Amino acid sequence: MFILEEHHLEEAKKIALKHRKKKSCDHCYDRGWIGVNDQNLLILCTKCVEMEPAMEDWKAYVSGHEDLKEHFSELFEDKPIEEEKEHKAMPHDLKKLNPNPMKQNFVPGQKRTGLKKV
Repeated sequence: MFILEEHHLEEAKKIALKHRKKKSCDHCYDRGWIGVNDQNLLILCTKCVEMEPAMEDWKAYVSGHEDLKEHFSELFEDKPIEEEKEHKAMPHDLKKLNPNPMKQNFVPGQKRTGLKKV
């Protein structure tokens, strides 16, 4: 199992601190990170750290260290961008779900049958 070395963890803490967007945070106590996991990887605070620039800096740091590249290879894989399909409207999509929202089909309670008050 891969465990991140302490000097790499210190660099990750610096990156988290650099990309904080709030002055004070009760979630991470103004550190920029919440804790570390069992692989000694830093868990960033999602409330006060800008994730995209922090990940870009971490990618740049990992690319400079050969021992980290093999463990973080999924960061460098390009994910295909899914193109949005044009959705053709079908007749059943256009049908109104509830044509008259004020009219209720079911009225709760007992149905009165028999004698009526006069």
